[in-house]
Amino acid sequence: MNGHVRQKEQSAKRIEDALFQLMGEKIFAEITVSELSDRADVARRTFYRLYKGKEDVLHGYFGRLCREYQRTFPALKNYHFLRVAEDYFGFWYCHKEVLLLMHQCGLDDMLYCEIGRAATAVVKNRINSEQSPEDWEIECFASYSAGGFGLLLQRWVESGMQEGPKHYARRVGKALLHFIRPAVQAESGK
Repeated sequence: MNGHVRQKEQSAKRIEDALFQLMGEKIFAEITVSELSDRADVARRTFYRLYKGKEDVLHGYFGRLCREYQRTFPALKNYHFLRVAEDYFGFWYCHKEVLLLMHQCGLDDMLYCEIGRAATAVVKNRINSEQSPEDWEIECFASYSAGGFGLLLQRWVESGMQEGPKHYARRVGKALLHFIRPAVQAESGK
């Protein structure tokens, strides 16, 4: 990695950290780019070279997290709900402070928009595409799964993420299977 790229990444990280600090102190709408730049110890022009506005800082942060998630969890030979749920909730639990901070700041819509933006790609990454002959089928399943996981994450954040990720994943899995198994059995019995 060359020095310019490293410096750009370091500036972006300082800006992210400064934004999260300020979000813990005041209302998001009241945070100014000047204040953010000062806190991050970067020039305003550096901020604007990297971002269009403070919302773009969050967009970049969550984009990076989604790419990290994809690198961390490879495709599965067999898509197993509980394994995927444990991985998913475990990953987001590592970022609990940011998720709770965004909820505390009333930025739930932005939070779930950011997570949802890349969620379909994240789910598609976990599916062994050799198992499904149709791209359309993968798209449908990925969208369905991403939406469900996103809403389950939202419920968990709203409850304060008190449960550990494995416990939450197992509880969710048990609840879903309570309804899915009878429906699948009824369908197969037709």
